[in-house]
Amino acid sequence: MKNENVIIQKELAEVFKAERPYLLRYACYRLGNEDDAKDVLQEVFLKLHTRISETDNLQINNLRSYLFRTLANACAKWQSNSNRLKTIPLDLKMDVAENSTEARNETDYQRIIRLLAEIPDGQAEVIRLRIYGDNSFAEIAEILSQPLPTVKSRFLYGLDKLRTGMKQKH
Repeated sequence: MKNENVIIQKELAEVFKAERPYLLRYACYRLGNEDDAKDVLQEVFLKLHTRISETDNLQINNLRSYLFRTLANACAKWQSNSNRLKTIPLDLKMDVAENSTEARNETDYQRIIRLLAEIPDGQAEVIRLRIYGDNSFAEIAEILSQPLPTVKSRFLYGLDKLRTGMKQKH
């Protein structure tokens, strides 16, 4: 049993190293800043590493999907515990009195974060996992435990809303 756990821990480390850029990018777009994303990502890795070492006969079919699902749950918990759910940092919020020149200076990252916060959570989550997590639709369906057609439709509807938001802001 311990040998199997050591093998799984090594696999986890390899997958984590290979997928770290996608995991971090996903967490950044989910949480809104890199520092929180790094904290949550480290917390997830340590949690999974400990769980593997303490659990006998742990069965994980797809370690990458399991890692993204755990990260998605950790991000949701982080937002909930930090009371950050559905909030936008003040420096990203546009003031009604701002002139159009300042509005055009908003970075793409800030605009995307703001627009993702304005669409339904399910659609935003699928977009983050697909674009920033570099997951296939099948992997996203597994991560979110949702049917594949639901994942695909949420992606399309979410993109339509993002496009509409981008056109309205310009």
